Amino acid sequence: MKKILKIIAAVVVVAAIAYGISLQLSKNKETMTEEIGLARTRNAFVPVRVAEAGKTSFKKDFAVNGTFQPSKEVTLISDVNGRITSLKFDDGTYVNAGSVLLTVDNELIRNELELTEINLGKAEKDLQRLGNLLKESGVTEMQYEEAKLGVDNLKVKLKSLKKQLNDTYIKAPISGTIANSRVETGTYLAPGSPVANIVNVSTIYLNVYLTEEQVIAVSKGQQVEVSADVYPERKYNGKVHYINIKADDTKRFMVEIELNNPSGSPLKAGMNGKARFVAKEKVAALTIPREAFAGSVRDGQVFVVKGDKAELRKVETGDTFENQVEIIAGLSEGEQVVLTGQVNLTDGATIKILQ
Repeated sequence: MKKILKIIAAVVVVAAIAYGISLQLSKNKETMTEEIGLARTRNAFVPVRVAEAGKTSFKKDFAVNGTFQPSKEVTLISDVNGRITSLKFDDGTYVNAGSVLLTVDNELIRNELELTEINLGKAEKDLQRLGNLLKESGVTEMQYEEAKLGVDNLKVKLKSLKKQLNDTYIKAPISGTIANSRVETGTYLAPGSPVANIVNVSTIYLNVYLTEEQVIAVSKGQQVEVSADVYPERKYNGKVHYINIKADDTKRFMVEIELNNPSGSPLKAGMNGKARFVAKEKVAALTIPREAFAGSVRDGQVFVVKGDKAELRKVETGDTFENQVEIIAGLSEGEQVVLTGQVNLTDGATIKILQ
């Protein structure tokens, strides 16, 4: 009997232990489930801090890149038909304004001009004789008027022929260097045929494009420091010659800077240069903190807050003002960018903004 009671007691103890273990395992399972749930919740978003893109005013110099352009450039056009009989230039030839560059065959015009001059001389003598006869009533007034009209017609014809003859001598409208010659001796020209370009770079322009914030700080006649990429050690003195009153499609304003082309380090049209402006007024620029960039500033990538998502966006950067970087394109004023937490972000990731 005692043996049976011992067995029953042992079974009860084992059952109690098994129940305790089962209860603990159940509690452990619930705890693990809760922890997994919390972990999933934490992984559902990335905590970030953000900053807002805003306008910042700075009083400082700013530099912009540009391209050198000739101060004057014209395309020489033929006004007449004919074959070139004399050519006095080649590519690279320097010509003065008014000098004859080529001659078109004008033999027929010269012959007709000579004949017209002879006929005019005779007609004028006849008119003078008829005038004397008219005083003596030797001719009618109608005869005299017809002769006078003939003289007038010959004078008009003579004037027209002289113009035609002059047009066969094609002259340089400006001083400059011949470029892109399209003709040679014997070439047949028609009215409107392009002959060559004349480019004047004794004075040269650097054309740059400024933002609306920059252009309001610039005035005509303002002195500008200019440099050329091919002569990085040289600095040139230029002045603002023209400011376009209308922006282009990229919302930039063209500014033309005039400078004398130096003989020691001559500049050519099409070369790249840089203009440095000393701002008279503070310049307002759209900026964001440097640390908002995902990677380097040169990469130009930031995460922009869109609701509870982070959108990876490419932006165009400008100047750097201490810890602030100018944004030229890609962001609008008031948009929020991620300041911290970018390392855990991907495009479209869910975020939670920390206060």
